[in-house]
Amino acid sequence: GLHRATAVMGAAPSGGRVMVWRAEAAASTPIRGGAADVSSFLDSLADSDFIVRADDSVVSCEPAAKQGGGGGGGEGEAGRYVAAIAPLRLPGLTVRPTAFIRVDRLSDGGLRYTTERVDNAFEGSFRGLAERVTPTITAATTLRAEERCLAAEAEFELTMPLPSWWPIPAPAMDAGGALISRLVEKDTRVSLERVIGEYEARRGAAAAGGAEQQQGGGVRADE
Repeated sequence: GLHRATAVMGAAPSGGRVMVWRAEAAASTPIRGGAADVSSFLDSLADSDFIVRADDSVVSCEPAAKQGGGGGGGEGEAGRYVAAIAPLRLPGLTVRPTAFIRVDRLSDGGLRYTTERVDNAFEGSFRGLAERVTPTITAATTLRAEERCLAAEAEFELTMPLPSWWPIPAPAMDAGGALISRLVEKDTRVSLERVIGEYEARRGAAAAGGAEQQQGGGVRADE
């Protein structure tokens, strides 16, 4: 699949600097069944937390309502969840995020889950600085049915405002970008594999149920 990452240093509107790590990944896998069948399957996933739990970075999740979050109501919105995310380990800093995720049905039959907000806990030598500058994490993953394929696209961005005096060696920037790129690529690939696994399991169960009905009908006809 396609994956790329960038590390950018820019000026912050309030002074100082902004460090931004961005990563994108895309993958597709052949799948049995037509696009309509796959779109119907994605639509069914929107009503559960499976699409959130399928993300390899998610440790656990629960409906946002249990945490006092908002309910549905947005166009295409299917649900909101609070997810504990696996720690993100950067040079000198470990970030332990709790993500607030919205799941949306798309007009083309696809499904998207978007990280609307992240609350972070920090560890490491840069913990004090991180707590003052408050990094921002945004992410979104989209699943769509294509011709005999299921495709996934993911975007991730970590933005950290920094004081102008704080040095950031180029190797640290590059290492952070490479790490995030690997994480996003892995999460996208594993999520796609898990979604396809669920799709195939449901197809198998439906086929088995249909066979049992046919056999049962045949017995009744013989009687």
